[in-house]
Amino acid sequence: MKTTLYILLLLIASVNLNAKDTERLYWPQEPDKARLEYLSSFKTATDIGIKKGFFAKLSDFVLGEEDITISFPFGIHVSGNRLYISDVDKKQVYIFDTEENEVLTLEGSSNQAFAYPVDVISDKEGKIYVSDSIRAKIYVFEKDGDFDYIIENIRIKRPVGLAVSPDNKRLYIVDAVSSQVHVTSLDGKFLFSIGRFGNREAEFNRPTYIDVDKDGKIYITDSMNHRVQILDKDGKYINSFGHIGRQIGSFTSPRGISVDSSGNIYVSDTLYNAIQVFNQKGELLMVFGSYGSRSGEFNMPIGISISKNDKIYISDTKNKRVQMFKRLNVSK
Repeated sequence: MKTTLYILLLLIASVNLNAKDTERLYWPQEPDKARLEYLSSFKTATDIGIKKGFFAKLSDFVLGEEDITISFPFGIHVSGNRLYISDVDKKQVYIFDTEENEVLTLEGSSNQAFAYPVDVISDKEGKIYVSDSIRAKIYVFEKDGDFDYIIENIRIKRPVGLAVSPDNKRLYIVDAVSSQVHVTSLDGKFLFSIGRFGNREAEFNRPTYIDVDKDGKIYITDSMNHRVQILDKDGKYINSFGHIGRQIGSFTSPRGISVDSSGNIYVSDTLYNAIQVFNQKGELLMVFGSYGSRSGEFNMPIGISISKNDKIYISDTKNKRVQMFKRLNVSK
């Protein structure tokens, strides 16, 4: 009887843990037509829907192992059924695979652990690239999480944001110290660097994150110049927008950046605690988020990644969670 009651309590607890968030939030507010919807947030593998089998749960109960919990998420990347998150507090990268119902954990090479893993990206073959800003290296792993090789170069001082070109031939590495973007082949051969320190076209001041669209255009948060720059695949200047300020449309500390299927540009600002959305001309379309810990609120948002079907994943860093949103298909 006691055994039956214990199992029943476990089942009830499991239902409560996996209950879906029913809160419905939209942006912009009425009477404007909604263009963005809040979906959910998660802190653990269980929250995102990755469940352990019965015997694994029994083993965890006996051994005291806890659910995988993110602590200080920075870089974020979504590709297919996989969500990649770098955690600078735990010095690990987590790969949440909802199709395989598993979590892979990357900790560095066989003889050197991560010191400060800032960003993570994958290529079309599934290889995984992790920037470590303290080690000044890019760690490369196979799809299954096995360590493969390291990319390092005397030019790379403090690698932060990463992106892979749509033709799967180039790796773009944002360097916050040299204020450049270094370009290598996927196996680490140095090709060229983009920009230098400054505030003119294709110059940077402490750039941080990067995204590349389906046409190969490069989008970079030029953080200490308080702007976003758009370049072609070879680093030629196309456009820029933004300036320092406290009103919407301006920036204080722009970090994460990602582009949706329509070419709209999403930029996180760690001091505004909000996400601003711009068109290709740099015109402000929408702002969502504010300081707080409730659904749709942020405390130092950093990384942004947008899936092919326009689901938006944001690392809500000091709230120790990832928030998920969905772009709605509405006419202009």
